[in-house]
Amino acid sequence: MSKRFGISVLVCWLALGAVLPGANSGLAAQTSGFGLKLGPSLGFQKWGGGSQRDPLLKGHIAAFMDSESSDGKNIVYGQLGYHIKGGALKFSFFYDVNGNRYPGATYGMEFHNLSLELGFKRFLRMARWKPYYAFGLRGEYTMGTHFEVFQEMEEWTRKWNYGISLRLGSEFSLRKLVLAGVELNIAPDLSKQVYVPASIRRLDPWTGQPLPGYEQSTVNTTIELSLYIRFLRLVVYED
Repeated sequence: MSKRFGISVLVCWLALGAVLPGANSGLAAQTSGFGLKLGPSLGFQKWGGGSQRDPLLKGHIAAFMDSESSDGKNIVYGQLGYHIKGGALKFSFFYDVNGNRYPGATYGMEFHNLSLELGFKRFLRMARWKPYYAFGLRGEYTMGTHFEVFQEMEEWTRKWNYGISLRLGSEFSLRKLVLAGVELNIAPDLSKQVYVPASIRRLDPWTGQPLPGYEQSTVNTTIELSLYIRFLRLVVYED
């Protein structure tokens, strides 16, 4: 995972530098910011038919850039991150085909996604602690998967997906141009991460026997808790 995290951070800085190369540059003075955020993620899956998976506890890391309005209350931001999404299956115990009982375990279905998000952020109060809310639109690319169960469904993973992000958080100053914050993000996908047509037959993962085909799909929702550090950059244009 650490190798992927390192590659993702490098890609974050390169891509965001192209996405937000000095927005609102016509102003006489402009404040912009950049930084890193990371933390734990809790993944949920909703499968076609309404069935749910158990939560999957993983992590995320992201780099961001932003541009403030003149009063500092409104921010336009861009963010690129590496997120592990998905769900899990938990069994208290199970039996094999010979009737032998085995202790339970948790089996994950992971999607390793690179996510680009553009959004709007507004501070509710300009004080020592500055609470805020934010809304963003996401596009995601699945770099890889790791299924510990139902491996035959990995080939039906859709590489490109999209969704929205709803964020609540608070920010405070560490130094004059250095800030830190905590953020809660609820990120439901609007597209199907996995889609299997009804015409495709599947295998029972425990018995290996073929089962009748039926349409299968899953939509991911992720809840993320982030700690971040933000560096401000003040640019003054002189006549």
